[in-house]
Amino acid sequence: MARLLLALLLLATSPWALAQDAELPIDLNVDTATFLYDVDLSLMEVYLAVGAASLSYESTEGGFADEVEIQLALRPASAAAPDGASTMPIFADTLDLQFQVADTTGLESGQYFIQQVRAAVPPGEYVLEVAVPSESVAAEGGTLSVRKDLVIPDYAEEGRVRLSDLTVASSIARADAQADPSFTKNGLVIRPSPSRLFGTGSERLFYYTEAYGLGGADSGGSYTLLARVTQANLSQPIDGFERRESRAARSPDVLVGLFDVSTLPSGSYFLRLVLLNDDNEALAEQSQKFFVFNPGVAEPEVVRQPAAEDYMATLYASMPADELDENVAHAKVIATAREQSRLRDLQSEDAKREYLAEFWRSRDPNPSTSINEARRDFYDRLREVEDRYGSNFQEAYETDRGRVLLKYGYPSGIDPRRSNTELQPHEVWEYDNIPGQGRSLFVFADLDGFGSYELIHSDVVGEESRPNWQVLLRR
Repeated sequence: MARLLLALLLLATSPWALAQDAELPIDLNVDTATFLYDVDLSLMEVYLAVGAASLSYESTEGGFADEVEIQLALRPASAAAPDGASTMPIFADTLDLQFQVADTTGLESGQYFIQQVRAAVPPGEYVLEVAVPSESVAAEGGTLSVRKDLVIPDYAEEGRVRLSDLTVASSIARADAQADPSFTKNGLVIRPSPSRLFGTGSERLFYYTEAYGLGGADSGGSYTLLARVTQANLSQPIDGFERRESRAARSPDVLVGLFDVSTLPSGSYFLRLVLLNDDNEALAEQSQKFFVFNPGVAEPEVVRQPAAEDYMATLYASMPADELDENVAHAKVIATAREQSRLRDLQSEDAKREYLAEFWRSRDPNPSTSINEARRDFYDRLREVEDRYGSNFQEAYETDRGRVLLKYGYPSGIDPRRSNTELQPHEVWEYDNIPGQGRSLFVFADLDGFGSYELIHSDVVGEESRPNWQVLLRR
């Protein structure tokens, strides 16, 4: 059992935090990142943030202290599958964390103790369990836990350029002889921010990632690193939040940077990194969702172009009513929660035309051209969806596979599993990177035997994940 004495490492005095299991006896945020370790193993890092104000302190000679036990286990994702795979974790650890503060009167929500755990594990699909023994059920030996589906890639795969996960941090600095080894990597001290919360009290967002497969330093090649901050669900960068850097090709390549987010209004954002070749084509990309709390920063005023100069408004101005309704149905597939709320209030044709024009205008990565690349790419995918999943009974974009392809783009890999005599035919879609989610899985199953594949499980927030999805796969 590891015994660790932690000081208060991050002071972000915001009431915002990532969603967690409400039953946990403490305020706990959990985040993960994975990296290359060697040809057979990948490195998993688990970041834990324990809310200082949620602890029960006792007076000690040096101030106030508390102890919390946190149990970690990484199990194969197939552990609960009906084929009876082993339930033994490939990694397990118990942390006996000791927290100490000089005074408890100034503790507020948003102040966290930070801890990091590392483990080298084989690439694959896993479930990470983080458990906290609960005093209310301790007599029965029970615990309360959170679970996180985790895809750990094979970064050593040859012939493929990849980016590791993105770690967002409250600080990154050169390591010295006194540096804490648990937070040190490649000569840097990295203080992760598991809540991904920045702004008042933590104005600088640092990031760390590693690039693989770019060739050795003696190859003479180069590439461009594009780093940008965007609003949630939009691709174009916020003014002043895009940087390009030309770098010599080497593998691995450690990429570190920062953005000052003190001028951003409160809200959700994405940090996006793209590796570009000499033809400005994307070699690999990675993104991470983060949050900003700046109550003193006002929302910028939205300046709209006159309708006569607006290509999108012109496009929808003369569109027939039936085609207009069809376009609204298409937009609903990828609309944000706020945009879907607006959709429900649309009544007149003029309102629908204005809505669609604004919907696609906000997604246009290059407004200075007459082509809206986001809309073009969407309808290119829609045509493929209609070819693949169309039927006489359901619109192709309303099928689960069609909707997922339209919303998240083409998966990095599709594993069709139709020959197992003990399981229903099903497909597993893997995405290397869904903005704000990272590596993700979708499981579609043909439960009725008529070729209609339903989404029964995904680790993407807001998507379907039936509690008994493994049982549903049994024939």
